[in-house]
Amino acid sequence: MRPNPVAYAAVALAIAAYGCAHHDDPLALASDTTRGVYDADYAKTTQHFDAALKLQVTRASLNALSAQMHAYGAYRGLKQLPSEPDKARYDFEAEFDKGAMLVQLRLDPNGMIGAYRVVPEVASAAGR
Repeated sequence: MRPNPVAYAAVALAIAAYGCAHHDDPLALASDTTRGVYDADYAKTTQHFDAALKLQVTRASLNALSAQMHAYGAYRGLKQLPSEPDKARYDFEAEFDKGAMLVQLRLDPNGMIGAYRVVPEVASAAGR
């Protein structure tokens, strides 16, 4: 049986479309990155960072932030907060068993993360 080139092209297009859609989804990018930080996984943390931001991340800084997150207990996920999509700036609340943290990111023009910041002890979104 001969391989069907149209089927291969359809699969390649679907994979490419998924990759592009993922970069356009700030929640997915923030979620992947925050999970990487929590797991102290350097590759996963910096996977969606632009080149300049990757240079700022050290294993020591990643391990320190991961330890802060673990002090809040098990990671439960992100909840989107009011953001500024027109400026490519997004805020999320990272929820843990024992509290929450503010996660902020800015996307560069290519859809990569140009800035990523975590602020411990954010007030609950309900209290805002």
